Amino acid sequence: MGKSIQYHGQINKKDGEQLYNYFNECIKGILLEEQCKINSQNLPEWYTKRKAHLQQQQSNSNNKQTHPSVPPNQLFKDTTKYSEWNEDGFPTKDVEGNAISKSQMKKLKKIYDAHVKRHLKWKVDHPNGNEDEVEQTSSENVPEVPQWDDSSLDISFCHFVAGSFGKRQGLELLSDMGPFVHSFQV
Repeated sequence: MGKSIQYHGQINKKDGEQLYNYFNECIKGILLEEQCKINSQNLPEWYTKRKAHLQQQQSNSNNKQTHPSVPPNQLFKDTTKYSEWNEDGFPTKDVEGNAISKSQMKKLKKIYDAHVKRHLKWKVDHPNGNEDEVEQTSSENVPEVPQWDDSSLDISFCHFVAGSFGKRQGLELLSDMGPFVHSFQV
């Protein structure tokens, strides 16, 4: 147990790499938007489609778990937050294997009870509804997300180089305009 902060236990490697790649694409997107704004150009069509698709995907993933069609016993089946559940699908241990605290259990119970009411109302309103409806509708007829076009960023405007995931790397800012001309607004 050293005195420095250790991040390796915060997220699994696969999810960490996805977040790292998403972060890189967000930075490239900000740079592309600024480049187009400065040059008085419209954003490329592929970029606007990609951005809209990713925003929709994010919205769907946020709503999927709490949609009324989700059975109450599946509400907390999230392996990124919990590691054990009882027979009703209620979490008993967090992802690190620690027992859920009484205060956390009380909060989860409140969420669970509210979801049970919403689920029962949804079942009355949708008597022929399939409980897997959310997952089915999100995977059907979904257009493929346009790939990032690396040639869209003008090297004379900005040159973006992403390091490799999982290696220690320093941040290096270079400018041919003089010292202290870098600014970031993220």
